Amino acid sequence: MSAPSLPTGYDVSKHVPAGRRNCLLTVGFDQHQQRIPRFLVQLHYRVAADPIEWTAIARMDHNETSALGHDVYREGLHVGVVRRSQPTVHLQLAHAPLPISRGAVIRGCANYLKREAEYFVDVFEERRSPDRPPSWSDSGEPTPTFIRSRRVEENMSREAPADADLVSDEELSELLADAEGITPEEIERGAAELDIAPPEEATVVDVDE
Repeated sequence: MSAPSLPTGYDVSKHVPAGRRNCLLTVGFDQHQQRIPRFLVQLHYRVAADPIEWTAIARMDHNETSALGHDVYREGLHVGVVRRSQPTVHLQLAHAPLPISRGAVIRGCANYLKREAEYFVDVFEERRSPDRPPSWSDSGEPTPTFIRSRRVEENMSREAPADADLVSDEELSELLADAEGITPEEIERGAAELDIAPPEEATVVDVDE
C-alpha cells in the first residue's frame, strides 16, 4: 500500500490509520529524558489513485525547543488547513486545559484530526469555507491572536512505507508512554479528557500569502 512520506528529523515517525480509505495520519515526535519537546501530527488525503498521490491537508504541531516554534502550552492548539487552489489557513481551536503529558496531547491531536477528517477534506476540496469573523475586543479592534504563517511541509508523496511504519492507535499510545515513562492507559485517559471544539467553531488567525 502506497502511503505518505513520514515526517523527517524526528526521533520517532509513524503512520497511523485515519479511519477512512482515502486518509492517513503521520505522527513524528522527539524524546529526551522522558519528555517530548517537539511533535508533528498530520492528516494526509489521497488526491489521486493512479498513480497514488497524497497531500497533507491538516497539521498540528508543538515545538518548545525553538524561539520560533509553536508552543501549544503558551499559544494553544492551532491547525493549519490546506486548500486545493487557495492559501493555507491557520485556525485557533477552543479546547480544555492541556494535559501535562505531551504524549496525551499527541494522541488527542491524532484523535481530533481523525474525527474531523471530513471537514478538512471538504475545506481542501473547497466545498466549504473555513472562514469565521475574527474576535473583537471592547475597543473595536481585533484581538491580538495572529500567529506566524507556516506552510505545510512535504505535501506530495508516492512512497510506500515498510510494515513497521504503520501502528494502531493502541501501539501509538505505547510508543508515547514509553517515551515519557508512563503507562499507555495514562496516555489514553489524558487524550480522552482533552476536549477540543469542532473546527467550525475555530477562529481563523492567519492566512498564508
